[in-house]
Order: sequence, then structure tokens, then C-alpha cells
Amino acid sequence: MDAITYAHARSYNALNPISEATRILADLGEEETVGKLLSVIQRYRLQGELGIRLLHKHNDILDDEIMYESALFDTDGFALETKAIPKSECQALVANSWQLTGHVFMPVEFSDPALLVCPSFDIARHPDVLRELAQVLHETGAEYLLGPCLLYGTFVESHAPYQDSAFLEKTDTENRANVVRYVEMKDISFRNSAKTKWRAVQAIDDAGNLFWTTACNCFCSVFPSGGHQGTTSHRYTP
Repeated sequence: MDAITYAHARSYNALNPISEATRILADLGEEETVGKLLSVIQRYRLQGELGIRLLHKHNDILDDEIMYESALFDTDGFALETKAIPKSECQALVANSWQLTGHVFMPVEFSDPALLVCPSFDIARHPDVLRELAQVLHETGAEYLLGPCLLYGTFVESHAPYQDSAFLEKTDTENRANVVRYVEMKDISFRNSAKTKWRAVQAIDDAGNLFWTTACNCFCSVFPSGGHQGTTSHRYTP
């Protein structure tokens, strides 16, 4: 177990910060690359469980730590916090995203199972999907930038306060964490932000034909000069 944890910490710490990850993905062709990966997921009819995530880090972690996502309620309402904690402190966790390392998909971050649409989903039981995703990642050179991720479930979605809600992620530097909150899409906060998660969704064109498109409702706030924008509103209620 210690060897697995160390390998995870080493690969996580090697991830790019948001500004660099976004720049590299733009150079590779964000829309085309993400679209190819989502096409694989849709073809295997796993779009209800899996999406694609921009792999990036907010902070480094120690050898015995993981980045663990859980829900919280503070003075600003509902939020999701992904925090560096010792793995030994996690009583219930599932991997929520993976990075292709060589020919193996390794977990990147972990979640409280209650947050996910299908916490029992075992990505290892879908070798054909993994093989095709790996092929696309190798061909596009995006194996260090993009990877499959599990989608949020009804518990998380039930707290969306707006019809066009989206998640905006900021760094809590003091606690080595990132905090994600629902924000209305027209909010000025999205002016300097980067897309971080995508999913395949059905749509209908003007002629009534059904087609698949790419949707993103998770963003990371960044400074115009690059780097994560910090949060000063991470306050817990008594």
C-alpha cells in the first residue's frame, strides 16, 4: 500500500498548474482532443458515468497523502472541498479521476462516494474503453493533461442554485485545498477561468436531428497573468 501511495503522490506532484495545463491543451487543440475522448465514452454508452478532466494540481502532497473531495456547508453555502489528507484518515473513498501512466490508468484524486453518480463504477471492468482512451491520449500527446473522471450525482446537483449553474474552483492555499462552488454562468467571475471538466450530452439541431456535443460546467478561476486564483471566503459555520 505504501508503494502505491508513493507512486500516486509522485505522479500527482508532477502535474502542471492550471495556467500551464491550459496553455498546452490549447496548443494541442482543446476542442478536437476532448471531443475525440468523449466520442469513445459515448460510443460505449458510458456518458452517464464518465467525463473527461483537465489534469492539474493546486498544491503538492506528501507520500502518505491523497487529494480527497468531500462536501461542506459554510457561511457561503454548499461547496466541494478537495484537500490533501493522509490516506489513513479516509474511511470511505473512491477514485474519481485517472491519469494514463505508461499503459496503466492511475488514480489522480479521490472522492467521498456520496458525491458521485455511480460510486461503485469500476473503470477496470471496461478494458476496451481504457484501451481506446489510451490510444487517443498517446496519439494526441495529452496523456499528462487529460484523463477520464467520474461525474457528480444527484446529491451534488440538487444544490445547484441557478438554472445555468456551473462550478468555479479556487485555491485555498492555507489548507492545501481547492474549493468548488456553484456560480451563475453569467457571473463576472468566469471572465478569467479555464475549463476543467467535460461531458458528452445529447442535443437536437434545427432540423430535429439528434447529435452529440461537448458540455463543460466545471471551471477553474485563474489570474490573467496565470496561476490559480485564491479564495478568501472559505469560512465554516459554527
